[in-house]
Amino acid sequence: MQQKARQNQEIVPAAIPAECLESLDRIKAGLGSVLSLLEVESERSEACHGVHCLLAMIKVQLDQMAERLCPAE
Repeated sequence: MQQKARQNQEIVPAAIPAECLESLDRIKAGLGSVLSLLEVESERSEACHGVHCLLAMIKVQLDQMAERLCPAE
């Protein structure tokens, strides 16, 4: 059912302010750094492994949304 809803969604081009894109890049970079640290710590801690898995899923979604907002040329 969700796939049908997603297929019907239209992407409407809009001007995205440069500062928003810069903020998105900083958030992605910070999240990537946190994931790197959690990956190292997850070898010693099951809790860190769980947090790493959750944040990795969020990062994938963030990367997909960033690609939709500003496709690579």
